Amino acid sequence: MENPALTLEKKEKISILSCGWLGKPLALHLKAAGYNVKGARTSPEGVKELEALGLEAYNVILAEDVLTGPDAFWEADILIVNIPPRKERGKEAHVSEIALLRSFIETTPISKVIFVSSTSVYKDINGLVTEENEEIPETPNGQALREAENLLLGAESFNTTVLRFGGLIGYDRLPDQRRIMEGRKSNAQPMNVIHRDDCIGVINQVIVKDAWGEIFNACASGHPQRTHYYKAAAQHLGIQMPRRLPAEEEPYKIVGSSKLRNMLGYTFRYDDPLMVFSRLPNRE
Repeated sequence: MENPALTLEKKEKISILSCGWLGKPLALHLKAAGYNVKGARTSPEGVKELEALGLEAYNVILAEDVLTGPDAFWEADILIVNIPPRKERGKEAHVSEIALLRSFIETTPISKVIFVSSTSVYKDINGLVTEENEEIPETPNGQALREAENLLLGAESFNTTVLRFGGLIGYDRLPDQRRIMEGRKSNAQPMNVIHRDDCIGVINQVIVKDAWGEIFNACASGHPQRTHYYKAAAQHLGIQMPRRLPAEEEPYKIVGSSKLRNMLGYTFRYDDPLMVFSRLPNRE
C-alpha cells in the first residue's frame, strides 16, 4: 500500500476504538509508520489477539449508558472512532453512545477525533451527492450517523473530521458463490464502495495533512452497476452468472469524493472497484 512520507519523529499518540476488520490493520499500519498506537476491543480474547500482533491493547466497552476502559487508552492526541450503529438496537442507541463518548472525550487530553461514518447519511436522490447535501436519509442507520456526526462536530474541546466511507470491500468482503447466485433485482443500481486499503490510506492522509474540522466523502470514483461487479467476481471464481432478474427501478445515489482528492491529494489504489478482482491471485 502507498505510504505517504512519515518520519519516526512524529510521535502522536493514537487510540483506535475499536480494532476489528478495519481498525486492526489500521493500527498495524500506523504503528509501522512510527505512531504510538493503542487499540481497543470489547473482550479479553480480542485484547489478547491485538497483543499477539505487538499492539498496545485495552478492553473498552461503550454502550448507551456505560463507558468503561483504562485511563491509559484515553491518554492520546488522536482518537479514531470506528463503531458503526447496529440497526437491531434502534437509532437512539448509537446516538446515546456517541453523546456519552463526546462527554467523556472532553475530560481527556484528546484534541483530535476521526469519526468513521458512512455514505448511508445521504438520501437516495437519483444523482450526485456531495458533502454539501443536507437531505436527511430515510434509514435509521443513516439518521443515527448524521446525529452522531453533528454531536462530535459540535464539540468545543476537540476537533473532529468525519469520513463518510462507501461500502467496504476487499479481502474477505467480496461476493462469494452464494451471494452471486442469489440474483437480486436491485443489481442495476450504481455502487458506492471503497477498498479497505484505501480506507487506511485516507485515514493516514488526514493525519499527515493535519486536516481537522472537515467532512470528507471517501468512495472510489468508479460506480459500476452491481451486476457488473458480480459478473467480475463470478469470472474470478470460475462460475456462471445466474439468469438476470428483471431490474426494478429503485432510487440511488452517486457519492462524489472530489473534496477529499483535492484537499488531501489522495490517489485511490482501487479507484475502479472492478480492479479488486484483477489483483487477486488466480484460482487454480
